[in-house]
Amino acid sequence: MQIHSRHRLIAAALAAISCATPALATERGQLRALLGLPGQDLTSPALPGFYTQANYQHYYAGEFKDNDGNTPVLSRDAGALGVLSAQQNSQVRADVLALRGSWISEYQLWDGRVGFSATLPLIKTALTTNLVRTSPVPPAIAPIVDGVIAGLSQANSGTESGIGDMEFAPFVDWQTDTYRVIFAPAFVAPTGDYDKDRAVNPGAGKFWTFRPVVTLAYVTENGWEFGARTTYSFNGKNSDTEYKSGQYLHSDGAVLYQIRDGVRIGATGYLIYQTTKDSGTGAPENGNKARVFAIGPSAGWQSESGSLGLEFKVMQEFGARNRPEGTIGWLRMIYRVN
Repeated sequence: MQIHSRHRLIAAALAAISCATPALATERGQLRALLGLPGQDLTSPALPGFYTQANYQHYYAGEFKDNDGNTPVLSRDAGALGVLSAQQNSQVRADVLALRGSWISEYQLWDGRVGFSATLPLIKTALTTNLVRTSPVPPAIAPIVDGVIAGLSQANSGTESGIGDMEFAPFVDWQTDTYRVIFAPAFVAPTGDYDKDRAVNPGAGKFWTFRPVVTLAYVTENGWEFGARTTYSFNGKNSDTEYKSGQYLHSDGAVLYQIRDGVRIGATGYLIYQTTKDSGTGAPENGNKARVFAIGPSAGWQSESGSLGLEFKVMQEFGARNRPEGTIGWLRMIYRVN
C-alpha cells in the first residue's frame, strides 16, 4: 500500500470513529426516576405526621440494548474503507441512597389530606464502555484504528459520585379502609452534579422536569393488597447541550399478601415507556426512545403502630430498548417521627 493512500485510509477511519458515540436513550441514558422504589408504602395507611425514608438501591447491567433490542453496533461510512462498525459491550453500575421526607397534615382539600414530600438521591455511578471493532480494515492500519476505538471507549467511561436531582411533590392523599388515592404535581430540580464534558454524571442535566403523579391502592379483607404509582415526565431542554429528552411514562406496581400482622410478601415491578422522541443537538433520527420492564419478589415488615417499616426487593429487567438491561435491588426503611 502506498504511503499517501494509507494516510487517506487512516484519516477516513479516524473521522468515522470520531463521529461515533455509544447508544443511550434520553440524554446520556439518564432518566430522572427511582425505578422500583415504591412498595408496601403504596398500600400502608399513613396517619398525619412526618415520615422519613432511607432507601438504598444497587443496580447492575451487563449489557445495553439498541432500538431493536439487540446489542448496539455503531456504524459509520469511512470512505475507501467502506463501513466501519464496532459493537458496544458495556456495563453500568449504580449505588443510590435516596433520602425522603414526607409530611401529611390535618388540613383537608376535597376531603383529602394535604401533604408535601421531598426526595434527594445521593449517587455513585460507574459506566464502562467497551467498543469492539466488527468490520475488517487493512492489516497495516488495524492497530491504529483499534487504538482510536479504545480511546473512544475510555472517553465514554467513568465513575462519579455526588448529589442527584431533587424531587419536590405537594400532594393530596385520600384514604379509606380499602383504598388509597394520591395526586401530586411533582417537580424535579437540576440540583445534581453535572458537567456536559463528562461521560458520567450524578445529575441528568441543566433542565427541570414536571411530572404529575397518581398513586392508586386497594386492600382486600382477605389480606391481598394492590398498588401502583404512575408518573408522566415532561422534560425541559438542557441549557448546557441544547438537547431535550423525550416525555416518558413511569409506573411502579406491587401485589402483596399479608401472611401475618405486619408481614407482607409478594411481587413488585416497574415499567418505563418513552412516548416522544428526543430532540435537539445530537439526537438520533430514530428518537432514542427508552423502554424497559422489570419484576421480582418483595418482602416487608411494618410495626403494629405503623411507625416503622422495612422492605427488601430484587427485580430483573427485560424488554429494554435504547438503555441498559440489568438487575436492581432495594433495601428500605420508613420511620414515622411523630
